[in-house]
Amino acid sequence: MRLSEIVTKFKLSEESEIEVKDNIEFEEIDVDIGTRVLLTNGKRRRIADLGILSIIYRNCSKEFVKDYLDLSHSLEYIHDKYGVYTELEYLAINCESFVKDKDVLATIKELKAYILSRENKQHGF
Repeated sequence: MRLSEIVTKFKLSEESEIEVKDNIEFEEIDVDIGTRVLLTNGKRRRIADLGILSIIYRNCSKEFVKDYLDLSHSLEYIHDKYGVYTELEYLAINCESFVKDKDVLATIKELKAYILSRENKQHGF
């Protein structure tokens, strides 16, 4: 299912999130932060913010988005490969300069400090 179709479905549903069972074919379009989907493949479920993923996809890493949406990958695999567990963490660590919203920017700066502290503790620093 194409990203634009999912965004349209989200807006029409008037729900806080929608469930998506199909693979998402990502496109280089603007998506509002807060456009949340519940990805499911029968074995694993993951909530994802398509707005955050669209920022990452357009500006930072298409590969991260592809891996994050691939439910055959565990969050542990994502952490081992990228050093983060979620799309918000990836945005905070790698794409801060592409965030325009001041409230989101303030939040990810605090999150970035927490992530760096967490990772340092895991490595004994």
